[in-house]
Amino acid sequence: MKKYSSRYLLTGLIIAWAVDLLFFNKPFGVAFSVWISLALLLLFILGFIEKVKPAGQTIFLALLSFLFSLGAFFRLEPLTRFLSSSASFLLLMLTAATYRHGYWWWFRIVDYVSQLLKLFAAAFTQAWELVFPSKDTQVSEKTDSQLEKASKTGKPIWSIVRGIALALPVILILSALLASADPIFNQGMQKFLELFKIENLAEYLFRFFYILLFAYLFSGVLLYALNPPGKQQKPDPNKPFIKTFLGNTETSVVLAMVNILFLVFLIVQFRYFFGGQSNISATGFTYSEYARKGFNELVMVAVISVLLYLALNTITTRKSSGQTRLFSWLAGLLFIQVLVILFSGFQRLALYEAAYGFSRLRTYSTLFIPWLAALILALIILEIIQRQSRVALVLLFGAVGFVATLVFVNVDGFIAGKNIERATLSSQEGYALDYNYLLQLSNDALPVILRASQSSNPVIAEPSTASLVCRWHQFSRQEKVSWQGFNYSDHKAFSLLAARQTTWQKYTVIDPGGYNPLYVKIGTKTYSCSPDNSDWLD
Repeated sequence: MKKYSSRYLLTGLIIAWAVDLLFFNKPFGVAFSVWISLALLLLFILGFIEKVKPAGQTIFLALLSFLFSLGAFFRLEPLTRFLSSSASFLLLMLTAATYRHGYWWWFRIVDYVSQLLKLFAAAFTQAWELVFPSKDTQVSEKTDSQLEKASKTGKPIWSIVRGIALALPVILILSALLASADPIFNQGMQKFLELFKIENLAEYLFRFFYILLFAYLFSGVLLYALNPPGKQQKPDPNKPFIKTFLGNTETSVVLAMVNILFLVFLIVQFRYFFGGQSNISATGFTYSEYARKGFNELVMVAVISVLLYLALNTITTRKSSGQTRLFSWLAGLLFIQVLVILFSGFQRLALYEAAYGFSRLRTYSTLFIPWLAALILALIILEIIQRQSRVALVLLFGAVGFVATLVFVNVDGFIAGKNIERATLSSQEGYALDYNYLLQLSNDALPVILRASQSSNPVIAEPSTASLVCRWHQFSRQEKVSWQGFNYSDHKAFSLLAARQTTWQKYTVIDPGGYNPLYVKIGTKTYSCSPDNSDWLD
């Protein structure tokens, strides 16, 4: 196998060119899935050509990376797209970093961080010898017959490419001077440059140079993936990455004091929260006000408790089995109380949603709390069986599970469905369908809104219909999106609306002129087609 091969540069160049083709001045959509798929495919093809077999665990990571890339294709809700795309890209990086050995299964938290940092550094350093090979490198990679053949064929192709790159700036400067000196030559140059749309020269140069930069970086990543420097040792997850320095007594005091604080808090919770509405009203709060206060803070308490455990577990010296058992008991008690606190926060959130409906932030919390609780249960089990070294793997799968939940649940569709369901129960304050927020939701929610528009209840049907009329008006006037920005939710929404085009054309979207928003009149009410995004921050 030749370590320094033009295959790496060519593959890196293809991936870099794909970045320009798929993302430069293009909307975000299926292009991201295409790019992730292309990068993975080329990595495995290059590995096959170079006879570097991927580890089985690496193939699993690559599959996860591809699946999460589909989030940008199927969903429009912002956080879902951001987290699924970020997860896909990070998993792609982890695939490259562990391509040959697949040791990510045994990584500690610090190993994940260090591997990604090494990959980042390799992107800048590994491809240097590809672009500017030293004479020693060139000679060491050739056999005698290859050297003889090279002497006959002259300089390699990459020397010519480098020569052209060095000549271009000189040619541009001299051409400009010659064009200024001779009007006939200048006229010929103008006609020649018109073929290349010279008015976009700055853009072309910018794109050309960033493609070269990305090609260099991606080539370095490919080199690191298939030819990592040095022999990779299987990490020992039980080996601490730093020397423990905190005594067991100090740790026990910290855990004991936090446990006492949580116990006092839970006693108050049982009296007021679990005691019912009469006990809460006695404090001067309404039930909904009490529910609204603090559920995010309670989730933060749980997160900080997990981080505290991870830190103490890493830095605490335990010299005997008795000290180990004491730490486990205190940590277990801490986590049990945290689970009760999480349940309290979840109940508050449920009460808040019952009183005021669902928003994106509330839905994120609703989906996040069960995964946080599952993580805490897993930590309790690991502490019982003394396998704390697997914490990093548990955290990884917990994060993957939460992001996958966002993609599968369809956050905006879930919110629309729940709020419409609540509105069918009562039209009183807190239950009525919030048209403004309905309009803020992405087209992920359109199938749910379409079903609501067919309701016999005008309180549900009219705002739902108004939302659909405004969306159809927007669809019918927007420019065609390039294929790179194709999204399944948008496509499905357009198809559903187009199938009922005659229904929406019964209503007129009115433009009052000036800076006033468009609106549509349905029944006795008027509905704005421009949502007020200042509402529903929580």
